[in-house]
Amino acid sequence: MKLNIGCGNKHISGFVGVDKFKCDAAEIICDVENEKLPIADNEVDEIILDNVVEHFLDIPKVFNELIRVSKEGCLIKVITPHFSSLSSWIDPTHMHHLSYFSFDHFGKETTSHYVGKRLKISKKKLSFPGSFLGVVGRLIFKLNPKKYEQRYCFIFRASTLTFCLKVDEKNLSNS
Repeated sequence: MKLNIGCGNKHISGFVGVDKFKCDAAEIICDVENEKLPIADNEVDEIILDNVVEHFLDIPKVFNELIRVSKEGCLIKVITPHFSSLSSWIDPTHMHHLSYFSFDHFGKETTSHYVGKRLKISKKKLSFPGSFLGVVGRLIFKLNPKKYEQRYCFIFRASTLTFCLKVDEKNLSNS
């Protein structure tokens, strides 16, 4: 089973659409932040959250529910605007403005209480516009991602963040 969380009207072939509102692609109506998904534990192979994670007030709570329904090794793909992108700020329903380093937080020993060390980042990517400024931003980012976000991101704005997270089978039983 594959889930498209916060699908809206965007159907993805092979994925079951889940949204808190009745919409074209939603096969399951569920407010995943405040309700359990009507899916048994360890049933889901892959999950996509395309421009939805920034709308959740309690991201760790949502991810704990996604982990609950995930099989060992489940891939969770998160696509969201970078905090320097106008897209992050133009929508008044966005609760969070995320960084290239935002999901690193869950892997720290001192913050393992959020998701219990059950998520591992397998890939992360920051995309830039194709303009000259985007090319310069991409170059600065490649040289030093942390310095790019600290000093240059609002001059050379990024566009989209993509995170591929894997449910860690070694730590799945720690839930």
